[in-house]
Order: sequence, then structure tokens, then C-alpha cells
Amino acid sequence: MYGSEAIAGVVNIILRNNLNGLLLDAEGGQTDQNDGGEWSASAGYGFNFASDRAHFLVGAEFGKTDPIMQTDRDWAFPSVRRNTLLNPQPIVPQSRSNTTSTATFQLINSSNANTARSASIALDRSSVFENSAACRTATVSALCQDPGLFYTASYNALQGGVKRATARSYLGFNLTDDITLFTDVSYAHLDGYGIFQPAFSNAAGGGLLPAVIHGDNAYLNGPTALDNELRGFWTDAGLPLTQASTVNVGKFWTEFGDRNTRTVRENYRAVAGVQGKFEWLGRKADYEVYGQYGELDGYSLGFNVPNIQRTLQELDAVTLNGQIVCRNAAARGAGCQPWDLINGPSASAVQWANANARANGVANQSIAAANLSTSLFELPAGQLGLAVGAEYRNEMSDQIQDPLSASGALFYNAIGRTQGKYHLTEGFAEIAIPLLKDLPFAKQLSVEAAGRLGSYSTVGHTNQWRLALEWAPVNDLRFRASEASAVRAPNIAELYGPQGQNFTTAANDPCDAAQIAGIPAGDTARRNTRIANCTAAIPGYNPATFVSNFGIGRPSLQLLQGGNPQLGSEVARTYTGGFVVQPRWINGLELSTDYWQINVDGAISTIPINTLLQNLCYDAPASAASNRFCSLIHRDANGAVTYVELTNQNVQGIQTAGIDSSLSYHFDAHTWGLYQFRVDGTKIIRWDLQGVPGGTTTHYSGVLSGVNSATPRYKVSTGLAWDLKNFGFKWEAHYYSSMAVSETLAPSSLTPFYTGSYWEHDLHVTYKVSDGLTVRGGAINVTNATPPIIPEVGNATGTTTSVYDNRGRWYFLGGNYKWQ
Repeated sequence: MYGSEAIAGVVNIILRNNLNGLLLDAEGGQTDQNDGGEWSASAGYGFNFASDRAHFLVGAEFGKTDPIMQTDRDWAFPSVRRNTLLNPQPIVPQSRSNTTSTATFQLINSSNANTARSASIALDRSSVFENSAACRTATVSALCQDPGLFYTASYNALQGGVKRATARSYLGFNLTDDITLFTDVSYAHLDGYGIFQPAFSNAAGGGLLPAVIHGDNAYLNGPTALDNELRGFWTDAGLPLTQASTVNVGKFWTEFGDRNTRTVRENYRAVAGVQGKFEWLGRKADYEVYGQYGELDGYSLGFNVPNIQRTLQELDAVTLNGQIVCRNAAARGAGCQPWDLINGPSASAVQWANANARANGVANQSIAAANLSTSLFELPAGQLGLAVGAEYRNEMSDQIQDPLSASGALFYNAIGRTQGKYHLTEGFAEIAIPLLKDLPFAKQLSVEAAGRLGSYSTVGHTNQWRLALEWAPVNDLRFRASEASAVRAPNIAELYGPQGQNFTTAANDPCDAAQIAGIPAGDTARRNTRIANCTAAIPGYNPATFVSNFGIGRPSLQLLQGGNPQLGSEVARTYTGGFVVQPRWINGLELSTDYWQINVDGAISTIPINTLLQNLCYDAPASAASNRFCSLIHRDANGAVTYVELTNQNVQGIQTAGIDSSLSYHFDAHTWGLYQFRVDGTKIIRWDLQGVPGGTTTHYSGVLSGVNSATPRYKVSTGLAWDLKNFGFKWEAHYYSSMAVSETLAPSSLTPFYTGSYWEHDLHVTYKVSDGLTVRGGAINVTNATPPIIPEVGNATGTTTSVYDNRGRWYFLGGNYKWQ
């Protein structure tokens, strides 16, 4: 029985403790587009000594993965979007953006709307051109394709870069035949590189960096041809060249460079203990006592995150005593360099406003544990087994941001310092009772019971239990069933993990006029609830005309993600039942099917962005002012969403159920080799989330944007292997059934509304050159399957669509060598 931090399951990683000789392994690969390269190499060496009473092994592994950009895939660039001008919304080519790397100016005269226009500086700064009607608005329409503009997907990565290294050593010494002392020490280093868009300003205004230009700007009134062209557009819109006249600027601040991140983590782990066996009252017992210490150190660097106020101060350039300077006197005294928004800034202006953000962190874990397993006495059907154990664990986390970032001065989330710690004590007991054996219709019947008590410094006392029954009426058939109550306390990462800035392009604002129009005509209650909540959140809200600052085809939405120290524990009730068939008359055949159901109260999860915005906030019956989920959505005075807190939350409840099935068959054809076939499938019957008591239930089964990942209703993995002497061949296929692209929108609002089914095929070939040397090679995604070309998939760049391969066909070659 696992501890109070495992409800849905635990992955056990079994480390090798015995190796005699040398083991080498290496593998490398890349896509058929000559990018996305990956390589890894490992070595291990072990030997016995002290008359074979002691064993020592040491090993290390190194690896590297190269990035892939969205521009490098024809299917992904420039991608597609929805035409929000129609209902239902069809798919059209991705619109170009007037948030450009130069600048777009929203030339709006409040006294004469007929003169409103939008002008952009050409990407090569050769001219200023007027944007068409489709590209004129602050958030462009679906049909914006002005050739002078560009696609924001140019900045996106399908895969980031990472370097990793691990090392481990183990030493075991047999004091006696029944007592072994051991130590296990490991080290891991991870260096990840994330690729993100540069800092940006929205032409709609607001946001984290609300850039404006005044009519008396020195460069607007300058002597160059570009200055003159822009000035003409300005005056044609009826705007005076005065300080009081301001225009919103849409811009990617590419002069600072890409806003990429580097994350470095180092993990140290040391274990020491004793394990062995003894006899007590005529019964054999196995035991293990150990202590463990682990520490995770690291830092994150955010590159090219401009100082917001410095950037805005540089942008406000005026002529003083015949020289162009920053208008703000205090800024001039601090070294402010005027920014030429029209012709391009000087290097000194970029340098004065540019900055990097840094966050340092450390987390450590100390464990002391003891486990004992034995049999108590003999029953007619076998031994009654018992296992008991106890564990004490102490965990600590401390993350601190550099002072400038923590102050909120940068285009970066101001987090400051997050630190916390907790400790727990747990004890468990498990008992296995054989009831019947070798009787008619009871070849075997047994019961298992387990219980665990825990005491956390964070969530208090926990208790959980499990009952399991296994019955084999005959040798060929075995039934199994279980029921359990489990508690999962939030772990250190969920509680105190560093919060950081992220962005998404997959979010839709429920208050946007196009989203209001997408509500089915007959759903008046939902429409009225949403409009009421949007009206309460947005000053002067008009559901027919409000255009949000984010959405598909618009600038990305800023998120705040990470830990939440206010989390409570989640409680689950789980049920399983199934059977295994191994018919004696078909040697090598095995079939198993299991039904499972998990009901979780207060589940810890990251809520999908559209579920938070729509179901849990604006479509919820509670008022926005009293709804805790609405408080996670931050809007400015104009109604623009500045950021959304998408940190870990205790959602009200999750109910999920499904069926797992497996079929395997192997047979030895002797001269023709050994054949093996296996197919594993899962059907998700239900995956429901309810955010607030009595609130809307969101159904994720068969939906693209699940809580932690996409949730296809059917998942199937199948494999066929053939081994003949020194040659081995294996084919694998992975299938995901079609999914709805939204858990919140009506199917009638989008066309198409489903992704379609997806297949991926992999091939593996091995050849044993000699007793020590084996080579291997193959291809992943042989058919070069691509994600569905649907905007909600996000080109498989996000975690919620990670079921799809976005690399394309990938080849690899490797080998291993054993010397003993």
C-alpha cells in the first residue's frame, strides 16, 4: 500500500544493484527534416570484492535534445484559426498580426470615429502603410492577411532544448549471510532552454506593457521620410500633434531579443541502510531500515524581460534645448535614453531598458523508514502474510526572486519569495489471508486488507484503507476486485513550487462578443448568467460589441502558474473489478479486463484555462464578486485581462471511470522464430469535474483539453515482435480516438468540432553482433502523422495536446556493449 501522496497510482523505478563488468550504451537520432536531434550515452561498471561479500557499481548518463521551431513544419506554420465572424465558426488560415516587430498605431479620434485608421511601419522600415479594414482593429479579424504584417507563430517552438546528466553509485556489503549494509548515492543535472515570444504591447491598450505615443513625440515630428509618412497618417485621422493626443501602440519588442528561459536543476540523493532476514518464533522475516536525504538546487533565468517603466519612459521622447531626450526629468537623471519607435532605437536605449530575471531555489527531503514482512501462521490454504512499516519524512522548499523582478518592474511575474516546509509520520500494516485452495470452483480464494495512518503538519491526520479479493474458480480464470479509501496530501511542489509567468494562445474570453454570439439561441439562462457576470467584471460592458484582448488569432494571454500554499488534501474512493483468462488449451494466450472508478473530493489540479474562464466563473450561478474562481481572473480598467492565476487548486470534485483491457499472445515457431503480439486499450467512460458545490459539471471524456492532458475516449497501443536468432523486429502502433475540441462550447458553434482519430506507428530493429555487442535502429512516427490541423490543438505546442507527435518522422540508431 502506497503513501498518502498516491491515489491514481505509483510508478516504481527499480534501480540495478548488481553489475559485473562494463556496460556501454549510446543512441542518437533526428527527424527527417534534419532537426530535433537527440543523443544519449551511458556507461556502467561494477565488481565484487572482499571475497564476494561486497559489491560496488558506478554509472553515468549524458543526453541532449535540440529545439524545433514552428516555422520548420509546413503543417504547423502559419497554422489556422477560427473565423469568429461566422456562426458556426469555420477554420481559416491563420491571420496576420498587427502586433508587429516594428510598431502599429491605432489612430482613433474620439470625436470623429469615421477617421479611425491603423498604420504600421513596414518590417524592413522602408515605409508606413495603412492596414486594411480586416487588420485595422486592435485585435485583427479572422480574415486579416495584409502582406506587410506577419505571423506571430514565427516566434513559437514545437520543442525546446535540454541537456541532462546523471550519475549513480551503489555499495553493498554482506556483514553476514543475513545482514547487508548498503549505500546508494546519485546526482542529476538538468539544463533546459525554453523559447518564447518577445515582450509585447497590445494595440488595444492595457496589458503588462501598455505602450502609447504622444502627438508631440520628437521622432514623430522628426525629419526622416518615415517620420513624415507617419505624421501624415496621424493628421489625416484628425489627431493634433500635442502631448494630450495619445495613440496605443501594438508591438513585439524584438530589439530586446527573444524572451527565452534557462532552467538549471541539480539533484543530490543519498541513501544508507541495512536489510536482511531473521527467524522469529519459527517464522522467517525480511526487513529493511534506511535513511535518505535528497536535495534539489537550481535557478531559472528569464532573458530579455524589459523594465516596464524604463521602456515607457524612453518611448516618451521630446525635444529639449535642441536635443531629443526622455520627457521625465528623473528618468533623464537616471540615464534614460530616448527610444526612436519609428526608425529604430539606439543600442544604448535597448541596453538601458533591457533586463534579465532570476529566481533561485532549493528543496530538500529527509526520510527515515523501516519495513518488515513475514508470515504469522499456516492456514489450510497457505501462509497468512503480514507487512508493517513506519516512515518519518521532512520536506522543505525555498524559492526567491531577484529584487528587481520581485518588485514588479519587469515584463515578468512578480513573485518575490515562496517558502514552506512540512513533516509527516506514517505507519502501515498489510495482511494477506489465503481462504481456499485446490477445491472445486475454488482453485484459489484470498483476501488482502491494508491500512495506513498518517499525521501531517500541513493537513493534519489522515487515514486510508484497502480491501481486495481474488478468486480463481479454475486454473484458467481469475477474478479480482478491490475497494479503497485514499488520502493524498499536497506535496512540496504543489504547495511551494515557484510561481512563474507563462502564456497561452488557446484561451477564449467568454465575454467576447463572438463568444456570446456562439451560445445556442435556446440557452437563455446561460446567456443571461454570463452577461450578468461579464457586466459586473467589465466597466461599460456591451455584449454585442466587446472585443477581448486575447483569443485565437490574437496576442497570447499571460498566466501565473505554480504552487499554492493554501492547498488542502484530496480524498478518493476507488473501486476496481476484473478478470484474467489464461486458457491452458491455448498456450501463450492471456486476456485481462478491469473496470475502475475513482471519485475524488477536493482534487488537486491545474484547471484548464477555458474551464476556469467559462464554466467556473462567467457561466457559474454565483456572482463574480463571491466566486473564488473569478478572483483568479485579473482585468484592467478597460476590461482587458492582464493575467490569469492558473496555479494548483482544490477543485470540488472529480469523478472518473473506465475500462482497461489487455490481450497478449506468444508462440515459438522454432525454425521461424519467436512471435509475440500484444494490445492494450483503455476506454474512458467518464471524466467529470465540478468546480463549486452545485455548480456546472464539465465532462472531459473525449475532450481535447483535459485537466492534465487531452482525454481521448479510447486509447489503444499494440505491438508485434519477431525474434529470429540474432535478429529482432518490433512494430508498435498508438491510437487515439477523435476528441471534441472544447469542453465548454456547443458542437454547433464550431465546424469542425472534432479532431478525428489519430494513429502513430513505430519500428524497432535489433541485431546481436556478438555476445557482447547489440546494435539497434528504427523510426518513430514512420508515417509522419501530424496533429489535427485544428486551432484548438495549438500545433501540439502545449501540454494539453501532448498526445500528438509534433516532431514528425524521427530516425534513431544505437547500440550497447557488455563486457564481463
